[in-house]
Amino acid sequence: MSIPSAGTSPQQSQPLTHPGYRPDIDGLRALGVLLVLLFHAFPRTLPGGFAGVDIFFVVSGYLISTIIFANLEQGSFSFVEFYSRRIRRIFPALTVVLATGGILGWFVLLTDEYSRLGLHIVAGAGFVSNFVLWSEAGYFDGDAYTKPFLHLWSLGIEEQFYIVWPLLLGTVWQRKHHFLGITVSIAALSFLINLYLIHSNPVAAFYAPWSRFWELMIGGILAYVALHRPQYVAASSNRRSAVGLLLIVLGVALLNKKAAFPGWWALLPTLGTFLVIAAGPDAWLNRKFLGSRGMIGIGLISYPLYLWHWLLLSLAWIVEGEMPSNATRSVLVLASFALSYVTYRFVEIRTRRGGKITTIVLLAAMAGLMAIGLVTYSELLRPRNDNRTIGLILEALNDREYAAGLEKTTLGGVPVKYKRGGARTVLFVGDSHAEQYAPRVVRLLDGDPGRYSSVVFLTSPGCAPVPGSAQVNSYHVARCHEFREHVATLVRSPEIAAVVVGAAWNLYLLESGSSYSDDLDIELELRRLQEFLKSMAAYKKVYLVLDNASGQQFEPRNFFDGNRFAHLSVKSLPEWVPLASDQEELRTRLAKIARDADAILIDPVASLCPTRYCQAFTAAGKPAYSDFNHFRASYVRESADFIDLALEN
Repeated sequence: MSIPSAGTSPQQSQPLTHPGYRPDIDGLRALGVLLVLLFHAFPRTLPGGFAGVDIFFVVSGYLISTIIFANLEQGSFSFVEFYSRRIRRIFPALTVVLATGGILGWFVLLTDEYSRLGLHIVAGAGFVSNFVLWSEAGYFDGDAYTKPFLHLWSLGIEEQFYIVWPLLLGTVWQRKHHFLGITVSIAALSFLINLYLIHSNPVAAFYAPWSRFWELMIGGILAYVALHRPQYVAASSNRRSAVGLLLIVLGVALLNKKAAFPGWWALLPTLGTFLVIAAGPDAWLNRKFLGSRGMIGIGLISYPLYLWHWLLLSLAWIVEGEMPSNATRSVLVLASFALSYVTYRFVEIRTRRGGKITTIVLLAAMAGLMAIGLVTYSELLRPRNDNRTIGLILEALNDREYAAGLEKTTLGGVPVKYKRGGARTVLFVGDSHAEQYAPRVVRLLDGDPGRYSSVVFLTSPGCAPVPGSAQVNSYHVARCHEFREHVATLVRSPEIAAVVVGAAWNLYLLESGSSYSDDLDIELELRRLQEFLKSMAAYKKVYLVLDNASGQQFEPRNFFDGNRFAHLSVKSLPEWVPLASDQEELRTRLAKIARDADAILIDPVASLCPTRYCQAFTAAGKPAYSDFNHFRASYVRESADFIDLALEN
């Protein structure tokens, strides 16, 4: 299907024309991929390097829009040819990398990891990785380094743009609307959505195409201006190039993982890239730096380099169970360059020159990968390291359906989860360490709802429930602030007869816990907790749930012996492990705080850790924990009877 221009018959349509080659744009690709590669391999060295992806977005938007605008106006635009070229450009390297990841994954991954890899292969082959990763994002989501195809989120957004953008512009052209006005309007709307989501839902702001398309449309705006208003980009090219590169450098220098990104911050790399491209190939920096032989060479292999480097780094992290050494990461970076050159030289170049048959073969190969990914995800295809004892450990890792059986509703305008029982209502507030007791609550109310109170859960993983507290992971600041406001509202509600307060006190209040306690005034936090309990205890029952024992000795992944390359088995481990001394000391302090605040104490350690030795395995030989600090749901359901006290009418 082609779209003819006025006065041109479809028979006169010519093959798609493409913009003349610009070596400086290959240099921009090189700059983008080098920033991303250094950020992934050495994150402390270049914490803002992730902005390299935004350079890619603008470059892609510029090149694709130039092709579309020019060919629509010449009456030579063909959707079939456009998408065929995209397939021959994108599919070859992606097919090789996805297939290699699947093979290596079979060799080194465990069953749950390999199943998830299968899902990510399907998402990568279908260009919806951003949506799958968005759906997975959450407190219990795995570390980014354990997802070998995490980086395909950006490819998903680009391909979604390539699908939507030509269709939209084709419609605009046929109806004789103004290209630039439509492009600017949609870009502005997308940018505003980004600004809204960056505070209300930062994960969506990062992964959603509608909050990212504006970055590609910046390139589209430049493409239109360069074609129709070249006088606006003709002068002061050296200054424009210098300012553009300065904006990119500032973005990389000022950004880190804590930044509200994309948001306003994304304007630095995107506008910087806009100015560099607008400066033209003859600008001094574009010619001497971006157009240098080294930068062009890296730019030519930038796409396979982007695909290969993260796969290698991620698999190395998984195999070692931690960040690999600098030496290992350096070797992997060099290996990714070598693989990228081979992929470019022997795969990409050859397939780009292909025709209809090549396109069909590539589509079939990608469909085959999707089918293999689905089989892997369904666990019909299982990895090499797969046996019954390993399976028992993996069951524990996935046994986290704490909220199963609870219903969503609102109370006082606040979103909560609840389970109906007797007339009395008990409110559970806290983080995931409070929410982990929901399976026990559901079991009691399913068994005898008249005997136990109705229950409402107001929980937010990673957020201590004490109003005014500074206990918060730096990535959850806005969410925790809103959560504590909701807590302060609901605990005063006359509908609530009793409040159960629980949290990961060991993680928040111990130096050995986690980064939560960095620069935290622990004494002040303890006083805030006591005041919070006391303020509620004056007019209703209050229960303080102490923390459960935690530590790497409970982490199921530490129960494996051997290595992923040779033979993997399960260690012979003691059923009971000692309670850490600092956790015992904190337990004593919190018990005193509860007494002084007239709160009723609920102590998991007293129930589950006789003589201060805690159960790491159940009597059936299964792990009691799902990670180093959370009980698994099935263990809570059967063993957490200490929580029953708060529910009895």
